[in-house]
Amino acid sequence: MADFIPHTPAEIREMLSRIGLNELSDLLSIYPETGSGSSTLAALGEGMDERTLLRWFSGFAEKNLDASKAVVFRGAGAYDHFIPSATGALIGRGEFLTSYTPYQPEASQGLLQAIFEFQTAISRLYGMDLSNASLYDGATALAEAVLVAVRETDRHRVVLSEGLDPSVREVVHTYLEGLSVRIETLPLERGRTSLARLREVAGDDLACFVGATPTFFGTIDDFSGMADLLHKAGSLFVIHANPHTLALLRTPGEWGADIATGEGQSLGLPLSSGGPYLGLMTARKKFVRRIPGRLAGLTKDSEGRPCFVLTLQAREQHIRREKANSNICSNETLLAIASLVSLALLGPGGLSRAASGSFFNAHELERRLTGVPGVRNIFPETPFFHEFVVEMEAPAKDLSRFLLDRGILGGLPLSPLLGPEWSGRSLWCATEIRTPAEIDRAVSLVREFLGQR
Repeated sequence: MADFIPHTPAEIREMLSRIGLNELSDLLSIYPETGSGSSTLAALGEGMDERTLLRWFSGFAEKNLDASKAVVFRGAGAYDHFIPSATGALIGRGEFLTSYTPYQPEASQGLLQAIFEFQTAISRLYGMDLSNASLYDGATALAEAVLVAVRETDRHRVVLSEGLDPSVREVVHTYLEGLSVRIETLPLERGRTSLARLREVAGDDLACFVGATPTFFGTIDDFSGMADLLHKAGSLFVIHANPHTLALLRTPGEWGADIATGEGQSLGLPLSSGGPYLGLMTARKKFVRRIPGRLAGLTKDSEGRPCFVLTLQAREQHIRREKANSNICSNETLLAIASLVSLALLGPGGLSRAASGSFFNAHELERRLTGVPGVRNIFPETPFFHEFVVEMEAPAKDLSRFLLDRGILGGLPLSPLLGPEWSGRSLWCATEIRTPAEIDRAVSLVREFLGQR
């Protein structure tokens, strides 16, 4: 079947017959008609000249309420942070803005140096020995880290914290499907991982435990004693961390993690309909030949001058296929450089102030929201960073629509992700760019919404 590529109508009919279909349109039957591409095209009518068509599409796009028009109080993996204006100007230079994938040895010294500096910045931020040159996104980076643990330990059981984003956990399940790896979820207790519960599930068949900081629910987990527990059992400790928070929180390296991953969107990348974003992967030095992707290194040429090289390229294109660590064939170099530029422009002090601003704004928002009758924080005794879950006696989806109609993207309704018992719960976020006036208005609208119930 793989060698059969249909060209003629007869061959297309033969292909459809092989897969049990009658018409090409049957291939799209699983997609709903409402909102599909075909219905959108049908709405265009007979056709338009270019100027009329552009005007029509502009009006169509105006229906979208993006972050430049709405006030964003939502996070859940994609955050509305300040991005220095110089970031776009610098990565728009021809040296960086290219479709060329910089894994070939002949990549320029300037590009290799930028990748090297990115690796250095991310390693320091995570408190780890090394970083690769980025991966597709945070979810796939974590899935790759779990694969490293499975290969390193030759074990086939993995425990994921309930504190991981549910969509990230889904990606891990997808990656490991078919590999005979058993995946378990360790429930949180009051928004945190219990060392006693982890001790119960640890064993000589456990490849790794994966924790999250902060958790999907915004709480700050306490990993005290977990690295020692896991290492004594011969298992690896993996932490999936939001890099923006590491300017204030303990780093994965300080917690004793073997591998740490994260989503790099919060480091200078705009909200962009879900991506493309940036996968971060850091590790202890002993795993340098296990992690996927590539690493840029600093060395000296034959005349003793410093120069940059691609030190490791763990891909089937460069080495024997059975020795490859991953089938990853590209990375997010432009976005990695954007993150590097933003980090350099902010500096350590600027990143700390941004993180502090997020922390204090979120706590002010939580204080004000829970002051509204009928609204409560579901983890009132657990520290949180810049996200938190509130519960109210009203469907969170109704509140979300009410706020959106008034220009505010409120907390994320959690029932679609976690089940109907979460109907009245939503995940709220406030970053450093939110203002007191915006917080006042959001709280006032929540009060108005509940007063109408």
